[in-house]
Amino acid sequence: MKIEPIIIDSVIHRDMLQEFCNECKDIGYENNSSFHKMKLEWIKKEGEYFCMVEQGKIIAVAGCHRMPEMGEHAWRILFRGCELPGKSPHKGLSKGDWNSLTQRYFIPRFIEWCPSVNLYITTHEGIRNHRTMSYIARQGILDYEGDMNYFNKTQSIWKLNIDEYTKRRNKLRNYYNVG
Repeated sequence: MKIEPIIIDSVIHRDMLQEFCNECKDIGYENNSSFHKMKLEWIKKEGEYFCMVEQGKIIAVAGCHRMPEMGEHAWRILFRGCELPGKSPHKGLSKGDWNSLTQRYFIPRFIEWCPSVNLYITTHEGIRNHRTMSYIARQGILDYEGDMNYFNKTQSIWKLNIDEYTKRRNKLRNYYNVG
């Protein structure tokens, strides 16, 4: 598995991404069902979109963009973060959502790529991911910043505690490959 920026001018990437979107549409992942719904071109202008490729197929995506609502140097990460079911080699329960490809592999890429330490994740109340973020916040990896109307939806804002995230992720090296 490798993570790389999505190159929208690349026929190979566009074809792989179209296949990913088709699979997302088939399983009801509406926000990732088309380039338009992923806001692909907007993100490529405002930030970056990364994909995880395995055996010539995109199996996960996530983007990042500036988030001036949270400050001059703030960035939103895991935008439209999505992974196809059954693609993670990590099975079982995990305290920090470490079995999620986007949590385990994409966040370090965003820490590296974004020109800031002010990184935020947004969730919608009522979805599984929102409950997961609440649990991760209790571990000190995220700080709940509050709710706000963001892109015409009430969203919860979580600030990534980079030091705590990195410390806990590094502990995983004692148990298995974290990439």
